[in-house]
Amino acid sequence: MIKVFIIILFLFFNGCSTFKKDVVECPKLISPKKAAEIVTNSKSNLPVYIGFRGVQEFCFKDGKNIQMELSVNIRAIRNDTTNEDYVPVNISVVSIDLNGKEFDRDEFQYSQFLSKGSKIVDRATTFDLKVPAGGQVFVGLK
Repeated sequence: MIKVFIIILFLFFNGCSTFKKDVVECPKLISPKKAAEIVTNSKSNLPVYIGFRGVQEFCFKDGKNIQMELSVNIRAIRNDTTNEDYVPVNISVVSIDLNGKEFDRDEFQYSQFLSKGSKIVDRATTFDLKVPAGGQVFVGLK
């Protein structure tokens, strides 16, 4: 019985090593100036500033490519806080190869809730994306 238990433990711990990710340096992340921050209208037709507040990256080897996990914090700022409101947000993350050709894309669209009395609202959104070796990543708002 003890031999069976030891064999099961050995197989379990040996199998766990296959889940280990080979962490690598993340590719260059670029946000074009016109896509890093925008002023858009809320559902109530009031102006709202939307911009990046921070980005966290985690990259690991995935065969010939790099798997990038990206967390993007979006900040919404408005002047009129008398009512609850919603602002549409569209985020795109695109990887390109050495020739500038699109390799992978991840997009997310949502309406960010702006509660009454809140001038600043932050929200983090995560993305998963494959990047070719030597490639770059672009992130932007529209």
